[in-house]
Amino acid sequence: MKQVLAIYYSQTGQGKQALDAVLKPFSNNTDFKITYLNIKPKNPFPYPWSYMQFFDAFPETVNGIPCELEPFQIDTTMSYDLVFIAYQPWFLSVCVPINSFLQSNEAKILLKNKPVITVINCRNMWLGAQEKMKQQLINLQANLVGNITFVDHASNLTSLVTVLAYVLKGTKEKFLGIFPKYGITQVDIDKAPEYGKIILDNFTTSQLQLIQPQLIEKGAVSIRGNLLLMEGRGRALFPLYAKFILKKGEQGSKQRRMRVRIFGIVLPTAILLLSPIITILSRLIPVLAKRRFKQEIAYYAQNNLR
Repeated sequence: MKQVLAIYYSQTGQGKQALDAVLKPFSNNTDFKITYLNIKPKNPFPYPWSYMQFFDAFPETVNGIPCELEPFQIDTTMSYDLVFIAYQPWFLSVCVPINSFLQSNEAKILLKNKPVITVINCRNMWLGAQEKMKQQLINLQANLVGNITFVDHASNLTSLVTVLAYVLKGTKEKFLGIFPKYGITQVDIDKAPEYGKIILDNFTTSQLQLIQPQLIEKGAVSIRGNLLLMEGRGRALFPLYAKFILKKGEQGSKQRRMRVRIFGIVLPTAILLLSPIITILSRLIPVLAKRRFKQEIAYYAQNNLR
């Protein structure tokens, strides 16, 4: 029997739902046994978040500062044949709980020389987070062989409103009766077992190199040109502002509250103002720099690291 390890962190259950859907072909196959590892912070992150709690998590997230985790309920002496890691990007980075796990001694044991599939659940920007995930897996001597993304399909500005309502208010259905429901659609969940079957078939035949190309062909990776440009700007500026806040103290300290409040105003405002401009540029760049643009899209769809 082949052993599959499914590592995940999910505040609302949406990420776990996506992971379960991908794993359905494995669950229905008696040749495989799935072991789940739920990553739990010792001091749980809230849901819904308060305004200050949400933006106060920004500096540590961007700088990869780990939090303390509950003891892992797993046998680290077990050798797993395939590993899934389901996570959410926070502020263009790997969410703190999963990033904390990746820095643990247990991760070094469980992931070394193992094929890994990442399953991302997010609003729409995941490129920077996955770049950091790639580097972490390289450091752990793991082999990233596949990536699947579940994103909100609404426009960037619409999803900005609905994600803030989701994380700050706990609003899962239509917000104010105007904005659509936030998150993964049932259509995406229903399609997810197709991705799982691609992984299962190629794993069974030892053709791991075929997994990602076939996942891309099936539409398992969502990359929007306008968000590629916007995220690039954020990834350049976020470390600077994270450092600016950290100079005033650790997470939760009163000394840095003012800087956190400013960031909590600047970030949504910048997205609101820049989205129309970035959308226009995203339509011009494929024409003016067609080859370069295609190369960028192709790179982020794959599992290699620059």
